[in-house]
Amino acid sequence: SYLHEESSIRVVHRDIKASNILLDANLNPKISDFGLAKLYDDQKTHVSTKVAGTFGYLAPEYAMRGHMTEKIDVFAFGVVVLETLAGRPNYSTEDENKVYIFEWVWELYEDNRPLDVVDPRLEEFDSEEVLRAIKVALLCTQGSPHQRPPMSRVVAMLTGDVEAPDVVTKPSYITEWQIKGGNTSYMSTDVSGQSSSAPRPNSSTSQTSSPFLSSVIDEGR
Repeated sequence: SYLHEESSIRVVHRDIKASNILLDANLNPKISDFGLAKLYDDQKTHVSTKVAGTFGYLAPEYAMRGHMTEKIDVFAFGVVVLETLAGRPNYSTEDENKVYIFEWVWELYEDNRPLDVVDPRLEEFDSEEVLRAIKVALLCTQGSPHQRPPMSRVVAMLTGDVEAPDVVTKPSYITEWQIKGGNTSYMSTDVSGQSSSAPRPNSSTSQTSSPFLSSVIDEGR
């Protein structure tokens, strides 16, 4: 929120992910690794730039078109929230019914079983806080950047100062299969039949000037 809205120089991190969020001695989270960060002019609708970041955390409009706004960080933050709640990465082949975390969480949310998202190793939790966090994460990962809340509102919803509304639109995301195949559509509906053919991402963060055909953006687990 500070980087996007309060700092005199607006900064887009471009690589928000679990491994770039460190905890201090008091378990306060600190954002690290600003190697891909860019300054951002909030007077512009977006900035077109080379795609850089970690596969699995990239907002659709950025991964497919190179359109950068502060909302790409909001998207990535939503992914981190889901991973934290579920205790798993955003992409996993351990269970063929839960390959993409977006699909799995949305199915549970639609079935009125959102609390099933919670990591089974967590014995106790506040159900109201978890449900609030799930709603916020789903809002953050909407396909249109205009549908994603600013980080200041995200913070307000997570702290309970503002009510998190019910989410009616499925989150959107892209897969490496789409990037390699040059598919410019967002993965926002059915993905049946694709999980088995989706290739495993590479293991290093990288950047490219060809977002449609890139095959080097990694999953970042």
